[in-house]
Formats: sequence, structure tokens, C-alpha cells
Amino acid sequence: MLNGRNTVYSDEVIESNGFWGNIAIKEFQQQRAIPLQIPLELIKSSLISTMQTLEIELGDVVEKYKAQGINSVDDVAGTKINGENAVKTLYKKALFAQAKHDILPEFETIASRDLHEKRTDISEQKQLLTESVQAIRTLKGKRRGTVWSI
Repeated sequence: MLNGRNTVYSDEVIESNGFWGNIAIKEFQQQRAIPLQIPLELIKSSLISTMQTLEIELGDVVEKYKAQGINSVDDVAGTKINGENAVKTLYKKALFAQAKHDILPEFETIASRDLHEKRTDISEQKQLLTESVQAIRTLKGKRRGTVWSI
């Protein structure tokens, strides 16, 4: 974006001693186009709380991998892009979508609202939750939600 400001992202990493590994705040800011005006403490808090939520939500997935002798998401075999496998990519997709969902209301409180005035926040929030749920279902080995007629 050409607005005369330098784009400086946080180099902080949220450390996790769990199965899913560490998360770079910069990656979240870049992938999800988080405005630099959003307070870093809010971003960290949203990421940490979402990480905790996913630890609970995906507990059965972790147990399945650990039963196979896989103790870290980085050890899961499969296709990798830039050293990251599909399982970690799906986890980060779910994490980043839910975390952005949590901070989306803050977008409206940004100074002049120049970039975000035409957004439909509720629609975007629903879309982010849908994206997260689809990634979680895939991690759990489930298909997309369907309706069966009887």
C-alpha cells in the first residue's frame, strides 16, 4: 500500500511447547492484511486465546498423531511448501481466520476508516469462521458439512 508509511511488522514469536509449534506474529499480520494501527497487544491476545481454543478443539487430532509416534506437527509426512506441511498450513489457516474474526470489530475503530469503510463486517466475520471450521474439519478427517434428505 502506498500511503507514505513504512510497513513494519512485529518480529515477535508466540512460543508453544505443544504439538502445533510456534507462531510468528508477522506471518499473521501479512497473510491476513492486519492494519498496522491494530494494537500489537490485541493481536497477541487474540492469537494466544485462539491457540488455546484450537488446542482443545483439536485434542483428538493430536492424540491420533501421537499414537502414531508423531510428537510435532512438523514431523507429519506429506507435501511441503517452504518446509511447511499441509497439516501445519491447515492449522495456521484455522488459527489466523479465527484470530482475525476476533479483532475484526477493531477495524471500525481505526482512525479515519479510510480503507475499511465499505466492508461488511458481519459477512466477513461469518466468512472467516466458515474458513476456520472447514480447516478444522479437514484436520479432523471430516468432509465439508452436508445435509442428507430422508
